[in-house]
Amino acid sequence: MIQKIKIKYVLAIIAILTLTSCAQVIVGGTASSGLVLVQERSTKQAAIDILIKAKIEESMFSNSYEKLFSKVKVIVYEGKVLLVGTVENQDTSIKAEELSWQTKNVKEVANYISVGKNDIVDYLKDTRISLEFRAKLLTDQEISEVNFSSTTENRILYIVGIAQNEKEISQVLDHASNIAGVKKIINLIIEKNDPKREK
Repeated sequence: MIQKIKIKYVLAIIAILTLTSCAQVIVGGTASSGLVLVQERSTKQAAIDILIKAKIEESMFSNSYEKLFSKVKVIVYEGKVLLVGTVENQDTSIKAEELSWQTKNVKEVANYISVGKNDIVDYLKDTRISLEFRAKLLTDQEISEVNFSSTTENRILYIVGIAQNEKEISQVLDHASNIAGVKKIINLIIEKNDPKREK
């Protein structure tokens, strides 16, 4: 418990020291760590999402650790899969998407895998952005942080989850756009009462 508080304190300090920047926001169509019981998705769906993620990662590991498992991040929310990473060629990106679709209970796959190369500097920049964004959500009492998950690749910040309303979405995106180094934001957040959201 004490260690968790210390981590949140450190993340809060990082957020306070963050410089501001303006990033382009792209609206798209979607796991979140934390307590399942306070998430907008049901406990059952959260469990299904965890299983989907595990199955996809297992398939990637079996297929190719170097080209797929170690390069592609998988986020799952309400059966919708987000694939983010940088791989060597288009065939690898297609393979990752195919493996995702072959997994039971997958409703949608958003493939944001890019082709190219990453180095340690890129990794460190992406990690900093992800940490600062998470810190901002943790320290904002008006945001239900547990309902959002994010990842960064090539300084593009991807955000998924369920918001209470448009105001919460705006607050989340405002935090994201005020992180130095973010060149683009992919917004995959859906509102709690959106009619397109399956119950």
